[in-house]
This record gives sequence, C-alpha cells and structure tokens, in this order.
Amino acid sequence: MRKIWFIILLAITACTTKKADLPKDVLEVLQFNLDGTYKIAQFTDLHIDYDSETTLQTFKIIGHVLDTEEPDIAILTGDIVTAGPVKEGWLALSEVFTDHGVKWTVTLGNHDDEGDMSREDIFDLLVTMSEFVGTAGPDISGVGNFILPVFSSGSGTVEALLYFLDSHGYPPEGKPGVYDWIKFDQIEWYRKKSIEFTNANEGNPVPALAFFHIPFSEFIEVFEEETTIGAREEDVCSPLINTGLFASMVEMGDIMGVFTGHDHVNNYIGILHNIALGYGQVTGLNAYGHFERGGRIIEIKEGQHSFNTWIRTLKGESLHYNYPFD
Repeated sequence: MRKIWFIILLAITACTTKKADLPKDVLEVLQFNLDGTYKIAQFTDLHIDYDSETTLQTFKIIGHVLDTEEPDIAILTGDIVTAGPVKEGWLALSEVFTDHGVKWTVTLGNHDDEGDMSREDIFDLLVTMSEFVGTAGPDISGVGNFILPVFSSGSGTVEALLYFLDSHGYPPEGKPGVYDWIKFDQIEWYRKKSIEFTNANEGNPVPALAFFHIPFSEFIEVFEEETTIGAREEDVCSPLINTGLFASMVEMGDIMGVFTGHDHVNNYIGILHNIALGYGQVTGLNAYGHFERGGRIIEIKEGQHSFNTWIRTLKGESLHYNYPFD
C-alpha cells in the first residue's frame, strides 16, 4: 500500500515513479482519518536537559497530551534538546512517541545546535528514529525545510499540506537584530512548491499550515486584531529584517495558519489578512515562564479551508479557536 501512495505522490509532484527519486522536500505520506479529520499536537520549547527530573516531568506532560488527544502527528517547533548530552536527549525524547505509537517531526530552534551536534547532525540522527517523519530538505538555507502532504481518506488526492521551515538562530556578525530571518531562497522554495500543488489541484490552492520556531514580525500586528485571543506577556522576539514570507503566503492563498514557539509566555492566536498566526503552548519545565505546560492542538478537516485549535494542559483544555470564524 505504501508503494502505491508514493507513486501517487510522485505523479502529483511531476517526478519519476521511482521511490528512490522521491523529492527531499516532499517526503512522507500522511492521511486523513475516515471521519475526515487530521489532528496535530504542537509541542514547543521543551528545553530538554537529559536525565533531569524536570525533563522526566516534561515527558509525562507530553504523554498526557498524547493520551488525552490521540493526535495523528506531533510537531515540535524548536528549542527541543538544549543541554547535553544532546544525542541521549533526542533518543530519550523519541521513546515518548514510540511508546505512544505517534508519528512526530520537528523544526529546529535557535538553541538546538548550541550543544555538541550541528543542525545537520541532528537531522542525520532523527531520520533513523522510529515514528519520525521529516528530512533535512533540499539544498537551500537551513536544515529541515520540507513538506508533509496529507492525503484524502479515500481518493488518494492531496487534501492538505504541512510546510516546515528552518527559522535559523542568530544573524551573522555585523547584521542587525538579535535573531536571524528566513532567507529568500527558502521563500522561493515555498512559492514554487505552493504553485506546483495549486496547479496539480486544478488551480485551487491546497489548504496548508506552516510551522517554524521564531515568529516573524506580523505576530506583533496580529495581537491588535479583534479576533485575537490568548495571552501576550512578553515582546514578540522576531527578526528585525522582514524578508516577506508573510506577503508570499498572502499571495499564494494556501496557508491557513502559521504556528511558532520561541516566546514562552505568549500563547495567543489571531487572524491577519485571512491567515491565522498562533503561538504554541510552552511545553518544557526547563523553559522560563509561568504558563501551565502543555501543547496546542490543531484539527484540520478534509476538503475544507478551515481548522479548529485549542490548548491542552494537565488542567484541561482552553482557548478554543476556529479558523476562519475566530
């Protein structure tokens, strides 16, 4: 069955039908459930310090969310293993998802490569792990730029897309700001892939979500919108340079929502120019901030340009939000 799915995917992306030729940025086949739903659990800023008591408690929080929500995939949006030994931290984390039988993937944060493993080393390890889906991606800026299509529960067509972008860490010496920015070649890659999927869908943009660690500056503006709910208890720590990713998303018309982490005491979500911009819920007990630890749940629906999202913690669920109706 898996081979059939890969052949379908390759036909859509105008590639050869050989499994070995599968594009590096369109990797794994996911599928809507028979009821037409697909549920994502976003965890962010875990700040794992291997073999510490707080890390073990963080793993229990993740397990609670997985047991309660039963997501189809877990997406970790950066600052995941931030203290050594790094490899052992990743291996311990992978066991959480293996034990629960849940697929998982990551987009890296600004702290993930500050230990003894580079971004390339991390992805070389990740792709060997059970239940992990993802790839280092094509030869463009960053590591971990890729797409996960979500196929129909029955017809074999791509009904949704999950985009992952590397938001990097810190700018080169002499460049402005504290945090780096998503580069022009990454935006060009997104635009080309978006057009390819739109053309293959008879000119209709495929509903999509995007995930990365550091929010872009439009997260500042969206907080002032009437549709926004949730807390903002620290400044948005975005790059000073705006390279136009949000403008491209508006032009392409496929992105329904963008989800980031990075700012631990922000968990708001709102709609700006028909795109939802939302923070995840800080997950790691080693991370700063007083927010209840947990995750953001995002549920998309087959054939619909909409989704529902809420926060799940040990205390329950909160901040229910519907896109596009807020």
